[in-house]
Amino acid sequence: MIEPNTEDRLEAERIKTEYMKVQERLAIQALVSATKGVLMAEGAILQTWLANQAFKMQNFATSQVPASLEGGLTGGAADAINKTLTEVPEPDLSSPIL
Repeated sequence: MIEPNTEDRLEAERIKTEYMKVQERLAIQALVSATKGVLMAEGAILQTWLANQAFKMQNFATSQVPASLEGGLTGGAADAINKTLTEVPEPDLSSPIL
């Protein structure tokens, strides 16, 4: 029976170890890519929801609040608050995931 010499055995072990490292790197890259894809999808869903909430907030501030305050204020104060509230810009709600 022919025994491989020590140098050949060490070289085979080194090649095997390097191959296992490459496999591990590829597995980690695949896991990171999959997780990144899931996070991007969740971020897009969240951004859509935040845009809807920003619209609702602006709508509430520009129409419902002035209507609620209409009977409580009179004269210049009523005009000023009505003007101020109707000019409220839509809030900029950004997804922290993206």
